[in-house]
Amino acid sequence: MSIMKKYIVYIAGLFSVLFFSGCAKDPVNPGYAQYMFINAAPDVAAGLDFFVGDLKQNILPIAFGSNTIYNSTTPGNKDITVRMAGLPTIFSTGKFSVSDLRDQPARYTLIAANKLENAELLWFQDNLTTPASGKAHLRIIHASGDAPAINAFVGTATTPLYGSAVSYRGASSFVALDATLLGTAYSIQIRNAATNALIRTQTMTAVSGKIYTIIIRGSVTPSPWLTANTVSSTLVANN
Repeated sequence: MSIMKKYIVYIAGLFSVLFFSGCAKDPVNPGYAQYMFINAAPDVAAGLDFFVGDLKQNILPIAFGSNTIYNSTTPGNKDITVRMAGLPTIFSTGKFSVSDLRDQPARYTLIAANKLENAELLWFQDNLTTPASGKAHLRIIHASGDAPAINAFVGTATTPLYGSAVSYRGASSFVALDATLLGTAYSIQIRNAATNALIRTQTMTAVSGKIYTIIIRGSVTPSPWLTANTVSSTLVANN
């Protein structure tokens, strides 16, 4: 066979490989979920370590009021363990079923809440649907074990943001707030749902397209060794 014929055969074979490679099906997407961990336990001085199975998810201890970014995991039943930072002492454990939503991974928020004697994990699925143009989304999660049911208001408004009160272990739906690309300033008042007394004011800057969660944490009656951890709040960006 001449050199020219060998060259033509080689080129034809190369195009054949490229054609069949292009027609081959993509590998099956195994599906992933993402989760964020938040420390809302008011009487853990040294912070917490967070494990999925035997794998520790944080490098530094997670302090009260702090959170991780979203980490990824494959779908299925997951054993979650939260330990006192650097110690074998277990704060709380739980088993959670992680969904596989393929094109839009399921996202979850996991919160260590309540005092040591009543330690527990709160688990919420997050709705990260993109807000409409000129809007941001906001929800409230109640993670203070002895605080009353609450509602949220924009400033001194008399109409609550949410149709019903949010009690401990509860979360509101996401509501839309007007927002700009440079950010719109808000003062969100958290009030006692029964008496309307002001519990906490959370400031925030709502950027168009962003999604936020206000976590109510701490304790009405704090532990003697951590008296500063009264009822407070933290703002978490979900996207």
